Amino acid sequence: MAIKKLYCFVDESGQDSEGKVFIVSVVVTSEQKDELLLLCEKIEKESGKGKFKWGKAQHKFRLKYLQRIFSNKLFKGILRYSIFNDTKDYDFATIKCIAKAVQYREPKQKYTTLIYIDGLSKAKRHEYGSRLRRLGVSTHKVQGVAKDENNTLTRLADAIAGFVRDVLDREDVDTQKLFREATRSGVLIEV
Repeated sequence: MAIKKLYCFVDESGQDSEGKVFIVSVVVTSEQKDELLLLCEKIEKESGKGKFKWGKAQHKFRLKYLQRIFSNKLFKGILRYSIFNDTKDYDFATIKCIAKAVQYREPKQKYTTLIYIDGLSKAKRHEYGSRLRRLGVSTHKVQGVAKDENNTLTRLADAIAGFVRDVLDREDVDTQKLFREATRSGVLIEV
């Protein structure tokens, strides 16, 4: 039996809160990675969000983008996040969230993960891989993603982290409603 490959695209929000709240999001996929990359690109264009990171896109386009993502059955169960309060150990929080995201629906068969983390320095790759293996995650590769080379699934992880942060910080009715619908339907999962 072939070894199953899991792909994790990781981003975060909250380092600017001085440790008050830190959100890590992970998009976990396998065989459908290429299909999801193309679909996300299409949804970015159609929604008006474009390739902008969450904080740079207009609010109405961000919501339109996530409404389309959350309503597509291909995204059900692969969008995972964790919220950490009162911590500045961002590496620990990121590693813990990745482990919980992978183990949420760990494959029954033998697997390995390829993990792409937005902004991770080259020096930290080995440390992350080692710490993830100690937590029981079979890792093949941990790689940082530079700002200019991020792909649509990295931007989706950025959007999920930013969205959850908005849910915590804003009283916006549309944002709150979309969050409730996405969590109730199982598209967005807290791990």
